[in-house]
Amino acid sequence: MKKTTFVLTAIVCALPALSQENSAPYTHATFQPGKRSIENLIEFPKTTFSGELAIICSSRATAKGRIKDGRCSSPQDPDLDFTMAVSRRFNSARVISATVNGKKEEVDFQFTVVFSSNGEEQNIVVHENNGKNIERFGNDYTSAQRYSPNPWPARCSGWRRDDLIVEVAIVEKTGRAKAIEVMSSTAGVDARCKDALQTQLSNARWIPAISNGELVESVWVNPIVLTKLSFKREQKQE
Repeated sequence: MKKTTFVLTAIVCALPALSQENSAPYTHATFQPGKRSIENLIEFPKTTFSGELAIICSSRATAKGRIKDGRCSSPQDPDLDFTMAVSRRFNSARVISATVNGKKEEVDFQFTVVFSSNGEEQNIVVHENNGKNIERFGNDYTSAQRYSPNPWPARCSGWRRDDLIVEVAIVEKTGRAKAIEVMSSTAGVDARCKDALQTQLSNARWIPAISNGELVESVWVNPIVLTKLSFKREQKQE
């Protein structure tokens, strides 16, 4: 028997301003409820798995209510059965778009899908966060969502095309970042490229994380998988 549970942690209401100059309401992107929601689309893989497994996903939630550039991973899923169960539903899933100043915005959208199985009982729970702040807020919080443009910097044009770069920052309740780090999975990041990425993050704007209806400071992690295809696409945005 399969039970599917969706945890909506976003509070769809007007919140305090990101701007220090104007009072600007905004809302987080959140999965759309109903038959097009991702919790109703994901199918539990046909495996002998027993226990609990978390798939962490990073994507973009567009102003048109769709998911794009989604990437999921889990060290607990070497055969990718559960990772693919989530990834193949990106095109069908729908989101309620984030808004800033009443305008729909495309944002970074991070979420975790938890699969659990105990005998015949199977559950799928979706949390709209990256799982990096669970010790402080529990599972039911919404991650910070970056809405400012972030094209691939020209100073990173010579970077390796098949690599993983990870951006880490603490996003304050003001929607600004501090304690910014840029790391590579295989080698040190070129100094000019690292400086460009850190500058981009310093100038970026986020809808801050929210927990129990309140804005909170949180850890934000963004994996950038560099491939020839994604590199060319991101370069065109500059």
